[in-house]
Amino acid sequence: MAEPMEERLVEHQEVRRRTPTPAPGVTSTYGLPGEVVDTAVRRLGFLGLIIALMGPSVYWVEYFIQPERVKGPIPPAVAGLLFVVGCAVCILAWSRKVRPELVLDLGLVFQVIVAFLVALTEGTPPWPPDQMIRGISWNCLWISMYVVTIPGTYGKSVLAAITAACMAPFGLLVASVVNHADIPAPKQLLLLLLPPFVAAAWAIPVARHFYRLGTQVSRARAMGSYELLERIGTGGMGEVWRARHRMLTRVSAIKLIRPEALLEKGGENAQVLLRRFEREARATAALRSPHTVALYDYGTTEEGSFYYVMELLDGLDLETLVQRFGPLPAGRVIYLLSQAARSLAEAHQNGLVHRDIKPRNIFACRMGTEHDFIKVLDFGLVKLSATDKTQTYLTREGVTTGTPAYMAPEIAMGRPDIDGRADLYSLGCVGYWLLTGQLVFEAESAMAMVMAHVQKQPVPPSQRTEIEVPGPLEGVILRCLEKDPARRPQTARKLLDLLAECDAVEPWTQKEAERWWRAHAPQEGVYRAASAEGAGDETV
Repeated sequence: MAEPMEERLVEHQEVRRRTPTPAPGVTSTYGLPGEVVDTAVRRLGFLGLIIALMGPSVYWVEYFIQPERVKGPIPPAVAGLLFVVGCAVCILAWSRKVRPELVLDLGLVFQVIVAFLVALTEGTPPWPPDQMIRGISWNCLWISMYVVTIPGTYGKSVLAAITAACMAPFGLLVASVVNHADIPAPKQLLLLLLPPFVAAAWAIPVARHFYRLGTQVSRARAMGSYELLERIGTGGMGEVWRARHRMLTRVSAIKLIRPEALLEKGGENAQVLLRRFEREARATAALRSPHTVALYDYGTTEEGSFYYVMELLDGLDLETLVQRFGPLPAGRVIYLLSQAARSLAEAHQNGLVHRDIKPRNIFACRMGTEHDFIKVLDFGLVKLSATDKTQTYLTREGVTTGTPAYMAPEIAMGRPDIDGRADLYSLGCVGYWLLTGQLVFEAESAMAMVMAHVQKQPVPPSQRTEIEVPGPLEGVILRCLEKDPARRPQTARKLLDLLAECDAVEPWTQKEAERWWRAHAPQEGVYRAASAEGAGDETV
């Protein structure tokens, strides 16, 4: 099983606190996204380490294989300087005590210094008249590698590349003066000096290309008043990004429809998907329950992608909660289900049906001083009640949209009279999962799973778990799982009353919730904004 998202993001937050680098996605003074600059700094550290190791290594190899190449004072001095300069750059880049932009500027100085030291060794005489050249200059590789590996501003990169190429004649001149020797013959001189300048000329368009790519990424990630920071989830239709408002500096979550998803659908279906995505934003914005994820804004990018901005939550979804920590005690199950029912009560009162209630779409989080605070996410399949004759499904004809493991029988059969009781069936499936850690029905295919919900009777949860399941709570769960909607709780408020009547269950309190979070998830800053599963990802 993949590493849980919240665990990966806890580790990410710890790294962010240790390294005062620009936030990913925020445009730096280089005009590049922050994560591009940060990656360039890390690469610069690796380059420094490579140079530090190669300087002495090459010197000793030459000393034992071709000792005549390393005679005189210059080669050992160059080997030592390469080691010192390389170590200095490595430490500077990895210490994160200097602004990344300044580190990259110093990296360009490092590029020129290394080019000069290499030119010193290549310009060291003697030069036999019959030897045209000792091989292509290593500065060609160095100039080319640096401009490809370390992105920077176009002007600075070009200036550094040309200056590094100029180190070839300068190094040759210094080596000749130090060794009191004549410079090579004209033909030898041409073959020595020409390649570095060719490499510098090649570096000019390459630097421009890489800088344009970086600025394009920066522009693409600027969506109205928001800047995308990092992707924290992805699904068949949507992506979720952590983002920051430019003026308010509020960190939020942005969900956007992936352009390739629209292209795959094409034509009319692409418009259907876009309308469904817009409906999710409008439906969520119309709800005011504190247990429904809050919507801040929505719009379209310059590329035509639709997005909406939601509150960024700190916690984990109920699917991950059970996968990591096992089935929950009955009191906690009642506590969580009651909050989800409050969110659905408001939605149903407004004539809205969620249609995709599942553990992944119910999020337990920290909200201020409260713990185990439930947020219902992803109203992407929401529709108005069947009494609204102007409402149509935003799905392809003949396709049932939802999650098979939690799908109400009437949705599976494609009945037109879907109402809030379908959500209560799905919430009963969620309660079953929380109590047992198992699905209501096990099946080998999505279609078999759907047919089980239509035809089979569920095994009581008390028979599928070693944890005690009080009779009153089991009765409420099984009542929600009735095939006939008329035999279920008729409203979410009625379900709340039934859960409140389970007085034989030891209640779960805020004190216990806070104690649990401190023991199992003490690190704040675990983000998961909204379900990244695009509406209609799982269909039959």
